[in-house]
Amino acid sequence: MANEVLTIGGVTMPTPALGGVTVGREPIWSANTGRSASGKMVGTIVAVKTTIKVKWPPLTLAEAQKIENAVKGDFFTVVLKKDSSTVFSGTMYAGAPTYTIYSVVSGLPYAEGMAVDLIER
Repeated sequence: MANEVLTIGGVTMPTPALGGVTVGREPIWSANTGRSASGKMVGTIVAVKTTIKVKWPPLTLAEAQKIENAVKGDFFTVVLKKDSSTVFSGTMYAGAPTYTIYSVVSGLPYAEGMAVDLIER
């Protein structure tokens, strides 16, 4: 069982899949970044932003809708905890959630492979 707890806009999301949370830190370079005439890279890192990629195990359509509702606004607060440590807390926006709808599990349709990318503002 995964031990990550993810909240978006103060709402606790369904538990991500085991190994389903990937955190990346991307440097943001200054506008004058590029290659000099000699081919040497020039520029300055002005910020480092976090991206969190989340995948879920099969979900009910209601659980999938909960995630979609949480990420449909412009910007929202995201808190990611692993065990008792906070991995990230800040303002983010989201890429479009994706998933496949399968016909029946226990008589109900379900969402398989739901994933979303959360990007720091």
